[in-house]
Amino acid sequence: MAENYRASNDVEIHVLIIEDNEEHAQLLEKLLASSEYPRFRVSLAHTAADGVKKLKTGGVEMVLLDLSLPDSHGAATFDMMIAAAPTLPIVILSGISDVTVAIEVVQHGAQDYLVKGHVDNHLLLRSIQYAIERKRGEIALREARDELDTRVRERTGELLEANSRLYAEIVERKRAEEQSLESNRQLMDALAELRAMQQDLVRRERLQALGHMADGIAHEFNNVLTPIVGFTEQLLMHGQLLASPEIARGYIQKIHFAAQLGASAVARVRGFVRAKAGVFETLDVTKIIETAVAFTEPKWKGEALAAGSSISIATQIGEVPNVSGDAARLGDLLAQVLFNSIRSISRRGMITIAAEERDSEVAIIVQDDGCGMNEDVRHRCLDDKYCLVPQDGRLRGYGIVHGALAQHGGRLEIESQEGRGTRVVISIPSVFKNEAPVAALAPPVAPKKALRILVADDEPMIREVIQMYLSEDNHVVESAVNGREALEKFMESDYDVVLTDRSMPELNGDELAVAVKKHRPNVPVILLTGFGEVMKAEGERPAGVDAIIAKPFTLDVLRTALAKV
Repeated sequence: MAENYRASNDVEIHVLIIEDNEEHAQLLEKLLASSEYPRFRVSLAHTAADGVKKLKTGGVEMVLLDLSLPDSHGAATFDMMIAAAPTLPIVILSGISDVTVAIEVVQHGAQDYLVKGHVDNHLLLRSIQYAIERKRGEIALREARDELDTRVRERTGELLEANSRLYAEIVERKRAEEQSLESNRQLMDALAELRAMQQDLVRRERLQALGHMADGIAHEFNNVLTPIVGFTEQLLMHGQLLASPEIARGYIQKIHFAAQLGASAVARVRGFVRAKAGVFETLDVTKIIETAVAFTEPKWKGEALAAGSSISIATQIGEVPNVSGDAARLGDLLAQVLFNSIRSISRRGMITIAAEERDSEVAIIVQDDGCGMNEDVRHRCLDDKYCLVPQDGRLRGYGIVHGALAQHGGRLEIESQEGRGTRVVISIPSVFKNEAPVAALAPPVAPKKALRILVADDEPMIREVIQMYLSEDNHVVESAVNGREALEKFMESDYDVVLTDRSMPELNGDELAVAVKKHRPNVPVILLTGFGEVMKAEGERPAGVDAIIAKPFTLDVLRTALAKV
């Protein structure tokens, strides 16, 4: 069945648009008609019943579905379509911006959820292409699992039959030593095969579990994006702030830290699948607290004031020893506790953060005068089994808190009464047993000379960042929007280095690297990719690639790679 889905660049794709708004349907049809690569053939349906009828007629390869139709509304609309065409990819395109509805239809099998008024041609086409590929992967995975189940049943039957024959031989003839040895050998081989299959199934189940983490992941990224949006908006709206280097630099530092937290969040999602531990280093507790307060400032200051609330945060930090840990995870932990305290204050309140040394631990105490919690909620906060899914306002984020504390060997204590506030104590060991020495950071790599560099990436802002970085060292940079254009420029001129994205239209980074080495084997090729950490962990390096840089990257990382190649 997976063969029914073909690559989007073979021939035209038949898309069924189920939309009762004629004007919006025509706009979607116009956007799809403007695509030259891939090409689309469009059919329209204005009601759910008409959509089901056309799906049952066949020939449709992709569905763009509005959830609000004259004869159906909400998740029920999607259920009708998935029942009529369970193997087709469906992308929701609706004016319904309710996150609960979005999560519900995604859990029921939708490939994507786009909101009207926030979709451009590029986003729509990319969503359609990704939806087709994801649906093809789901079907292939389901077929593989069905085939695996069949093989297990067949193999189990064969083993039972072999054992039955062996038992009969032993009972009836009292001679079967050679047959018994051979059967035992086959049994061991079968068990080894079954263990390998079981490990593969476990890995796939862990990947599927990411779908159930969608709400938590979205919550974490929204927290990361809040200071980025807030501080950049302030700088854009109030140009006079740029005239104050101290204020501007402070805002930019907070934005940079939030971006680092976002990159760390991506690494933690990958770590859930690959079970890789974080990087531990010696950390200043005072800086962790100050950073968390600054990171949450748009929430407890700007947003609170806009909502008619007044929230103050005070710190009382004594002399405490350093701790060993992952800075991003501890920052997330403290930020989640602060967010819960902020949510508990409705009109006016105070949050106090203190740190003190207790034996061989450092205790971080967060106290608020908010609404507090009853005993049932307080016990559930302390029990990590109840904290994976938010059950009320005070339980949000405690899955992250428990996960970070477990990683650092820490403890969580909560004292709270309804109407009298909450006191959270986070205890972290100041010294880890068998702690490995923290490696010193390598100094920035000084460029040897100015180079002529060709950059290929289909994202304009990434090209701009790379050009900005390389210009710091006076390199001469030329850019291309895809692999095909980059190869044409490479054939027409001489370059010292080629920097290329991996996922690009027309000619991807792997293919570009092979073409570059074919014509000029001595020109180094550096691959820039969001899958860089995964590729490094698996030891994957495509042919023709001399170095891999994982996105996001810094100027020092780029300098180091250029120096090595």
